[in-house]
Amino acid sequence: MSGMKRRLCSAWGAGVVLAGAYIVFMPVFAQDALGQEPAVTYDTSRVAGNFDQIRLLPAGGPTPRTADGHPDLNGRYYPNKAGRMLQGGYQVNESIMRQFDADVTPQAREVYAPGGEQYQDPPFPYGSCPTGGTPISITMQSSEHGPMELIQLPGRVWILTEFPQTIRYIPTDGRPHSDDPDISFGGESVGRWEGDTLVVSTIAVDGRDLMNFERWHPSAEQRLVERFTRTSENYLVYDLTIEDPLVLAEPYVHVPRTWTLAQDPNDLWTEYICTANEEPLYMEQMTPEQRQEIEGR
Repeated sequence: MSGMKRRLCSAWGAGVVLAGAYIVFMPVFAQDALGQEPAVTYDTSRVAGNFDQIRLLPAGGPTPRTADGHPDLNGRYYPNKAGRMLQGGYQVNESIMRQFDADVTPQAREVYAPGGEQYQDPPFPYGSCPTGGTPISITMQSSEHGPMELIQLPGRVWILTEFPQTIRYIPTDGRPHSDDPDISFGGESVGRWEGDTLVVSTIAVDGRDLMNFERWHPSAEQRLVERFTRTSENYLVYDLTIEDPLVLAEPYVHVPRTWTLAQDPNDLWTEYICTANEEPLYMEQMTPEQRQEIEGR
């Protein structure tokens, strides 16, 4: 269809592939328009995607609010400081690409409980294409660079991600978890407001999902706590704590990451397709042992 754009991920961790050929270029450094770290500019005749125009996005005005007084989380956000899709193949300044400064707040590694090793590194379900689970559909964007969209109405919030395509429904009326929730990759989420922060508790995540990229899978006793804080017009901070007494000796605390509001009013939802680029009969020609290994069952 004319004018239609699609984003394609060729395999787990492959990232975004932009339209057009790969370009070899030498970056030219210029003073950032905000007087902060130097930005990277390019010979624009040789660069696709307007990457020469990338700048560190300012915090903007005060946090917008809804009619009921809560921060307005509505918006489409990117896991960087630019308010737009970035791609690691271009030499974008690190201050723009990163969501947090590891020199100031380093990310601690997980500490496993005795016996927790059995939850480490099992095969990922369904081959190389990830499912849209919680929290990895958000945390994986530090490498995939994809957006997250929040839709907020009184008493409920939806979280949408493009890759993997995920829809999460979260009631925010203070209700407790169900006594016997259904197991799913997204889990059962309930939310509440603590001041200006939306706190989301999630249980019943399918044990085949990944918690921190490919390092471990959850047990049935896992509980996730996510915090969404819109600190200004353009900035949203995402916090995550994972508690799982069967896997972890102590809670795993995800360093707070900054997301920025999309700046292009025409920045719209697009479709992601994940494929391992296999031959049509690839799966059919597998042995039962090979199929079991990649499907994780």
